Amino acid sequence: MEIEEISKIEILENGEMFVMLASGGNPMYQYIYREAAEVYWDNEAKVFKAPAPRKWTHTDWFKKIISVAASGLGITLELSNSTVWVNVPEQTKTEICTV
Repeated sequence: MEIEEISKIEILENGEMFVMLASGGNPMYQYIYREAAEVYWDNEAKVFKAPAPRKWTHTDWFKKIISVAASGLGITLELSNSTVWVNVPEQTKTEICTV
C-alpha cells in the first residue's frame, strides 16, 4: 500500500472535517465516493472531506476516512509530527492521535 502523509486536519465552522495530504493528493482519489461512505475527495481543495457530525464524532469520521482510503484506494494515511491542526479541540486531537 502507498503511504500518504497527512499535512493538515481542519474542522470548518460548519462542522465538516478536511484531511489534507502533504503530497497534494492524486486526482484518482475522487473515486473514494464509490465506497458510499460519505467521504469525498475535493480536487480543488486537495482534501478528503467528511460531513459535519450527526451521530458520529470527528474522531469517528477520521477513522472512517482512514479505513475507506485503505480499502477503496489502497493508500495508508499517516499523521506526522508536522501535521497542522486547525480548529480541532484538544480532546479530539488526542483521540485522533491514538487511532
